[in-house]
Amino acid sequence: MAAARNLPLPEVTHSIAIDASFSASPAGIVVGYGDTVNFTNNSGSDITVQFLSNSPGQALYPSMGLPVSNGSSAGFQVPSVDCAANYNIQVNGVVENSQPFVIQVGNGPMYVLITGTISDPDFEPGTVAVPLGNITTGLGMLQMKSQVPNIVFPLSWGSDPFNPGFSQSGPAQPVKTGTTPGEYSYSGTNSPRERAGGGRVIIQN
Repeated sequence: MAAARNLPLPEVTHSIAIDASFSASPAGIVVGYGDTVNFTNNSGSDITVQFLSNSPGQALYPSMGLPVSNGSSAGFQVPSVDCAANYNIQVNGVVENSQPFVIQVGNGPMYVLITGTISDPDFEPGTVAVPLGNITTGLGMLQMKSQVPNIVFPLSWGSDPFNPGFSQSGPAQPVKTGTTPGEYSYSGTNSPRERAGGGRVIIQN
């Protein structure tokens, strides 16, 4: 009896629609290695899907900006490695959406980098989108990464959407099963400077 052949997995294409309010639907997705992401522009304007840096992770789309003419579609193949990126929708260089959208490949993760001092930390980006995901495609992942040697930053949340939860900076964690998409705010140690010492995570679906 002949051995079964190892057949390649079929290519998977994920479709994201951009509507007249410049919102992406779905707003947050988890995709597999080498999948294709295709944007359809129904906004009424020519747009650029502008990807944001997710250092120290690998770039999701190295060109960073993907033009999509009104009424048309454009896409790309994601890398075959764990990575992730937030993106926004721009018209003539102006950001049109009020919050970022997100694509994660495999286990991502999205990063928030923490710099400064234990008494005066900075969190960048101040707002980060993480996909909700699910147990089939994979859960959204976030890493709160300290950039200060030998310093772990304490964190507090009104409601922590991650499992087991970020009480301090550390390794990547998945979105908690059953989490409701929306905004979740956190804070670090007290700081006299506006926007320092905290930020927000938007769980997108």
